[in-house]
Amino acid sequence: MRTKYWINTRDKPGLLLAMMHQFENSANISFEGSLNNLLLSSIPGASMKEQGMLKRAVLAPESDFIVIPITTETIRYIWKEITDKDHLAHEGIAHVQIEKNGKIVFGAYDNFDKECVVAYDDVPIYLLDRLKEKGVIRSYDEQSEVDVDMST
Repeated sequence: MRTKYWINTRDKPGLLLAMMHQFENSANISFEGSLNNLLLSSIPGASMKEQGMLKRAVLAPESDFIVIPITTETIRYIWKEITDKDHLAHEGIAHVQIEKNGKIVFGAYDNFDKECVVAYDDVPIYLLDRLKEKGVIRSYDEQSEVDVDMST
């Protein structure tokens, strides 16, 4: 069983930054959408190819897609790019996923729509509680699901 948390987001950049720091030096992040105005592809280690569980959320029409390792250095680059023109609030980044050890641990789809932001039990409950206290998220709802091994 895996626990899933549906998250109602108030501060999209704040939530994304918290998730990147939570998985710093241990995971990869993907961005999908209209990324042509972003310099994400110049970040060290960036790839425009799907990797592991990080796949495109939308197959047609095909949008831009990039995978970046989450490190102390890449977090700074990513943060600068997404906040310079507020790409999470307007057109640009539509879907964000974080993968660790072959599992999606965080996903924000449809521009962080309140019914499309999910974290799994790899995200500690104390972090969600702290984000709620700080006003980064409005709320979260817990749901259990069967963990399916996709590696076989």
